[in-house]
Amino acid sequence: MKRFLLLSLLFIVTAVQAQDATTGAIGGKLSDKEMGGEPLPFANVLLKDSSKGTTSDYDGIYLLDKLEPGTYTVVFSFVGYETLEIPGVVVEAGKVTEVNTELGSSAAALDEVVITTVSRRDSEVALLMEQKNSVDIKTSIGAQELAKKGVGDAEGAVTKISGISKQQGVKNVFVRGLGDRYNSTTFNGLPLPSEDPEYKNIALDYFGSDIINSVGVNKTFAGDIYGDVAGANIDINSKTLVTDDLFKIGFGTGFNSRAVTEDFLLPDGSNWLGFDLDKGSPINNLGTYSFVNSFNPNRQNTQVSSDASIQMGKKFDIGDHQLSALLIGSFESDYTYQEGNTKELNAQGLPLRDLDFDKYLYSVSQIAMGNLDFEFADDLGNIAYNSLLIHTNVQSTGQYFGQSANISEEEGDSAFIRRQQINDNTIFVNQLLSEFNLTDRLAINLDAGYNITRGDEPDRRQNTFVYDGSDYRVAVGTPSYNHRFYSQLEEDEVVGNFKTSYKIGDLESESKNGEISIGYNYKNTDRIFNFLQFNHDFGSPVNIDINNVDGVFNQEGIDNGDFRLVTNSGFGAGFNPLRPFFYEGDKTINAGFANFLYTFSEKFSANLGLRYENVEQTVNWNTNLSSSETDLNVDPSTLKENYFLPSLTAKYNFNENSILRFASSKTYTFPQFKEVAPFLYEDVNFSSFGNPDLMPSENYNLDLKYEYYFSSGELVSLTGFYKKIIDPINRAQVNSAANQLSYINSGEEADVAGLELELRKDIFEIDGDELEKNTKSLSFGLNASYLYSRQDLTDESTNFTNSEDELQGASPFLLNTDLTFDLEKEKYDFLSSVVFNYFSDRIYSLGVQQQGNIMETGIPTLDYIAKLTLNDHFGINFKATNLLDPSFELTQKDVSGNTNVINTYKRGSNFSLGFSYTF
Repeated sequence: MKRFLLLSLLFIVTAVQAQDATTGAIGGKLSDKEMGGEPLPFANVLLKDSSKGTTSDYDGIYLLDKLEPGTYTVVFSFVGYETLEIPGVVVEAGKVTEVNTELGSSAAALDEVVITTVSRRDSEVALLMEQKNSVDIKTSIGAQELAKKGVGDAEGAVTKISGISKQQGVKNVFVRGLGDRYNSTTFNGLPLPSEDPEYKNIALDYFGSDIINSVGVNKTFAGDIYGDVAGANIDINSKTLVTDDLFKIGFGTGFNSRAVTEDFLLPDGSNWLGFDLDKGSPINNLGTYSFVNSFNPNRQNTQVSSDASIQMGKKFDIGDHQLSALLIGSFESDYTYQEGNTKELNAQGLPLRDLDFDKYLYSVSQIAMGNLDFEFADDLGNIAYNSLLIHTNVQSTGQYFGQSANISEEEGDSAFIRRQQINDNTIFVNQLLSEFNLTDRLAINLDAGYNITRGDEPDRRQNTFVYDGSDYRVAVGTPSYNHRFYSQLEEDEVVGNFKTSYKIGDLESESKNGEISIGYNYKNTDRIFNFLQFNHDFGSPVNIDINNVDGVFNQEGIDNGDFRLVTNSGFGAGFNPLRPFFYEGDKTINAGFANFLYTFSEKFSANLGLRYENVEQTVNWNTNLSSSETDLNVDPSTLKENYFLPSLTAKYNFNENSILRFASSKTYTFPQFKEVAPFLYEDVNFSSFGNPDLMPSENYNLDLKYEYYFSSGELVSLTGFYKKIIDPINRAQVNSAANQLSYINSGEEADVAGLELELRKDIFEIDGDELEKNTKSLSFGLNASYLYSRQDLTDESTNFTNSEDELQGASPFLLNTDLTFDLEKEKYDFLSSVVFNYFSDRIYSLGVQQQGNIMETGIPTLDYIAKLTLNDHFGINFKATNLLDPSFELTQKDVSGNTNVINTYKRGSNFSLGFSYTF
């Protein structure tokens, strides 16, 4: 492990500092044989028959960089010790050949010298050193650290970074208190679409650890990043083949403590793989009840999750060139059960709705990723093709029982609501990436991508019944109380990047050099969203058996006149009621950028950027609220903006390990298709619709960061930041009779400021003797943040309770910490980690109409992860997450100042055991 970390460190240092990909390097660690393997500082390292040489540092680490490819003899010497010569050390372009050895009164035998040549960037130390050497303020977490902290996907990865949190009930993460619309997601540097019309960004939990090399989080802006970002750009770097060949299989099983023995309800219409779906509506005549799926949910017992994966790869030599091929496939399923209570209160604290609920969720996913990478000889560049296919299927059934206004209004009556839903999403990402090193100074990058997104919500079923103490009857008065809903999302996206960079100055010097880069970005997104809802319009109450709902909702019910089918358009007098509602959006971005990176001295460097973006977005609709297609008084939503976005980052090295960074930039936040399309989406607890008058926001960002590196893998840093957002966008309850949410420019401005602390420290590391491998280490990681936020709440369409408030989803305090023990023996390695997270109380929804804010109560989470590797082939993984199983609670104050719990449930603890074998 230690050698691997060192190798990755040296590769990064060489790649960044040498700034010459046509050369290679020799590096490693020297140990003192007479002192039991302690690091040997100030030893001489020379290339025989050459003037090239260096000395080892305090940690025994040395580096000979900027070497032409070839074969060398390396000479190690130290006063009083025997000189050691190692012949035949091969240097390859763009790589580090690692030579680790001991010096003493008698020289080491040549077969005791460890020589390896690898270039990879998924290790914790490598990414930390990349952060250290970069001018930009960026944090990355690699596959090695993901495994240590038990992280299974990209979402879990970014929540281990300071200032980033996840909110229950919201798909994506908050960065410095800024939610989905303020962030952006890329895959290998190219934009990614969202699979869900409610969100701007793709759900990060789709990207499992099997396909991740590293996840980078850039909380500052640079010229080559799309300008629609204020929180962070999250770049997922896909896994690449490092070794000459790879074949690995894995499988596992697990359970949720609350779901495993529950009498589980699942909607009819899908299978355990998430396939076998009838996605389109089967109705072509409202007088014919030809639905395929049953209203009666399926039942099962003993819910056990499962997963399986396979990884295959090989490198091929084609003359002096090399082709690598990698294929990864995985399957994962998971069960979740929630039992709790949900309320809606008026300003006086009296319940409008008070429902106990049981919610059953089954999620399943399949992922396939392929990578072909052709590397030209002499490090002239490469061409890579990446293809990623993600299919996810979430099946849920929720049952709600209690009191609800307009349903259980007679004394002694109770409401019973059952909602069955299937969300099926497919993402197909195709990327062609290329880099050409035309000279030692001039390089060109050409990238193109085509992304396909398909999202279906087929046959969502909702029933609403009234229980009088003995019998159930169908709720009447509102046809949508009992409905079936179909929706289809189709989105195609084309992206292209061009970048050329030219290095200036003396490339052999550590100062007075730099790089000028210019480029062009193109992105076109085309989306169409269709939906059709069938409501059951009952003229009078009908008794029903809730275990046999199909006994009433059938063809006989239509023929007898118990109910009729109507759509949101109506029954069909003079128009086609089966024509789906829709909204369609088209967005095109043309952007040019220029960056000037210059190292003024060994201590100071800066990167000045300027980006121009032309953004055009048009949304057209015909929905259940209005129509820009048929109503001449309603125009489509059209936004055309030109942005000039400057950025500046600077870095000052007080010394090699003490660094100060500064960043400033201007960015923007553009309304998304769903946020401007007036489409009413109805849930059990709320409804939401878009606002065609929504305007973009502008963001001004400042960061100041200090870093101190104790060693190659140890760091403490403190960051202060400030953001001003002009015309901020919020989702809030609007003035209406129903509990409806929409998107608004809530005020003139918002301010965000905070501090972030990060610490990575080795508590101890004990090496074994020279006869037996026996290394023990204990390391500690911590990141914490404090956040201040304030926003004006002056929008006239929303009667906010407060004239100013904190940002929605912004926790004033966040804490992530982990403690890891690593034992490396001759025949096995054992790694064990305890991970703790905490967020403080935060606003879930802003208060309106004299009601207080809905607050999400802060909770702690505790996870334990253990991993055992035997003989470098067989692996065993154990994971226990959410061990504390705290209650998730939403609270709200009434006008008297009383705090009321309006939503509460527990998720249960998760336990899993996995096995893997690498051939």
